[in-house]
Amino acid sequence: MKLITFPGDAQIASNSPFCLKAMCLLEMAKVDWQPEMVQDFASLPLGKVPVARVGDTMIPDSHNIQAYLESNGADFMPGLNRNEKAATHALIRTVEESLRLGLVHDRWLNDDCWAVMKEAFFGAVPEPMRDQAAEEARGHVRAGLMSEGIAQFSPEDRQARFDKDLEVIESTLDGKPFLFGDTPTAADAAVAPVLDMILTLPVATDLRKATEARPVLAPYVARVRDAIYPDAGKVMQGFSVAAE
Repeated sequence: MKLITFPGDAQIASNSPFCLKAMCLLEMAKVDWQPEMVQDFASLPLGKVPVARVGDTMIPDSHNIQAYLESNGADFMPGLNRNEKAATHALIRTVEESLRLGLVHDRWLNDDCWAVMKEAFFGAVPEPMRDQAAEEARGHVRAGLMSEGIAQFSPEDRQARFDKDLEVIESTLDGKPFLFGDTPTAADAAVAPVLDMILTLPVATDLRKATEARPVLAPYVARVRDAIYPDAGKVMQGFSVAAE
């Protein structure tokens, strides 16, 4: 299987939480996969990554990739009862549809963060086109965050919303190694990458500081890294091999 994805670096296999989530699911399912990168996103089914390529079939979106893997025998909620499965769904939605927007906001709209993230996201673009491509993309992201409403709130209101999201994660952990017990589940594959990328923001934004202030979260992310993250070095090497 090929996974069309954004690259990352030697520390984290992708700069996209959705791509990293898909990688974690593939690792949990013990699927043999290789990374693939495309230049023309318009050629992809939804115009974005991640996309799993299985033969001639393209499977876009991390949720669809999860469903495909489950249809082939993967169990991402082992031992969970009906209520826990419902809680898994709700927690993933909380993080992907709310808390993740805080990550996006800080990466793209915080000027100090953007100075670093611009290079991480667009450093491979040839110099004559780099600034234009980066600023056009930043404009699209800003418009999207304005439409979502997150970029319209005051910093205090915005952080108050994210504090509630962080409280949900912390209370769900409640002393457990992973969100729903001793074994990683689909929830951990979705939640940990977002927390990880918040904790490694290059600037101590309000969101990063609020996440760091909850002492259970960083050790939790470290456990998920050890349990289900792909080897970032091997993934980046896979990109290099594919480009040859």
